[in-house]
Amino acid sequence: GLAALSVLVFHVWLYRENRPMGERTLLFDQVSFQLHLGLICFFTLSGFLLYRAFAKAALRGGPAVSTRSFALRRVARIVPAYYVCIAGCIALYALVGLEGLTPTLAELPLHLGFAQNYSMATIMELNPVTWTLVVEAAFYVTLPFVGLAALAIGRRPAAQAALLLGLIAFSIAWTRYGLQTRADDVFLKALPSFLGVFATGMLAALWLEWRRAEGRPILTARATAALAAAGALVVVAHASWSETPWALDGWRGALRDLPAGVGFALVIGAVAAGRGRVVHGLGWRPLAGAGMISYGIYLWHLPLLLVVRKAGLLPEPFAPRLGVVLALSILFGWLSWRLVERPAIAWAHRRTARPALPAAPPQPALVPPEPEPARA
Repeated sequence: GLAALSVLVFHVWLYRENRPMGERTLLFDQVSFQLHLGLICFFTLSGFLLYRAFAKAALRGGPAVSTRSFALRRVARIVPAYYVCIAGCIALYALVGLEGLTPTLAELPLHLGFAQNYSMATIMELNPVTWTLVVEAAFYVTLPFVGLAALAIGRRPAAQAALLLGLIAFSIAWTRYGLQTRADDVFLKALPSFLGVFATGMLAALWLEWRRAEGRPILTARATAALAAAGALVVVAHASWSETPWALDGWRGALRDLPAGVGFALVIGAVAAGRGRVVHGLGWRPLAGAGMISYGIYLWHLPLLLVVRKAGLLPEPFAPRLGVVLALSILFGWLSWRLVERPAIAWAHRRTARPALPAAPPQPALVPPEPEPARA
């Protein structure tokens, strides 16, 4: 919920006529820009949630995660709502005469196949936020192979961690090479550039499953709060560093948003393994509700902003502008959840549910023995 809402606020700030260009000097502009880190939270969460089953299988010696079930559930979770959004964007853009974003018939298959990032002609076309779904889809394809490597390593937590740290090192090297060679967005927005962020969430999943395999107790409320606070401070420190000229000999670009991923992983690990006010606070009903419909909010908020702006119905002042986009996005996100996402998820679970064990045959009732006659 926090991730989706922060990205929404970032785009409301970004797509303004009176937005200051160039260096950001006002604190409001600096904070608004750094809200794009909600995307990094999404990637970290994906790494954590999806790797847990693989980490559990590796640390406990199997069985391996069913690739068929994994693939079917991932497709059901993201594809139907994504296709509905594509159709909706094309219709809304045609309705208001918004040109320049609608793909040609020749380009449409790239969008349908989560491949628009692999061409500079389509990478930010139709719905600009969906470039991140291409990265997600590539991660879904890659993850089972990482899981197989983890299963081959076996019950060695240090070696399991080394595997994930290797992914982080590869991601940093990939990004640094791309920046040094002035590569285009096809290179810099590919999965390897963000693989390190996914791996921070995967490390949190490995830590949590290791604790469970070892029978470690739930973190105390104080330890939970301390770990979550440390993670939040890392995210804030990274955001602050990004707004300074200190590039550390070019390494800030190579690290990209990896430090923020580390911070989010600490928060996620604290919530998953802990208790107390932090856990209860993040379970606040409105926030949890936003989390439930977060995929729809994420998919629809930017197309709705662009359409309403093109129609001349979007206020220029920031607060009412945010209110309009937020209200529409919550409505469309809720409709997406109720009409598309939830039915698709239920269908996938029915298709992948393990068959119930056959019921034991009924046993004949035991006849109580006759009471012995009373003795004199």
